[in-house]
Amino acid sequence: MMLLNKIMLWVFLLVTWLLLVSCGSEAPPVVAPEAEPSSQTPVPSLTDVNALYADRCAICHGEKRQGRYGQGGALTPESLAGKSDTVIREVISEGIPYTNMPAWNGRLSAEEINAVVQFIKYTSP
Repeated sequence: MMLLNKIMLWVFLLVTWLLLVSCGSEAPPVVAPEAEPSSQTPVPSLTDVNALYADRCAICHGEKRQGRYGQGGALTPESLAGKSDTVIREVISEGIPYTNMPAWNGRLSAEEINAVVQFIKYTSP
């Protein structure tokens, strides 16, 4: 009889342990960490941005983005290294008052402005 009580006690303890382990062992759902917003503008289609630059920007900033005296400054990765994408985007969108730099907001889409930012800041002429 004593042996039967010990076996039943072990079975009870084993079943209780299994229940406790199975109830509390469910792993929480894996949630991918949210990507931090990037200040870098997405990569544009080079064909589209080349045509866009040639059509809208080259007249003042030069075909090779070297700048033109009295018209517009150089637009190369080196000349823009100290400026954030946000600042460059704002200059393109809002223009620079009392200069030749017009506001392109409303004349270019947000995607086109982002493409120009990426193009002039991150690709060599």
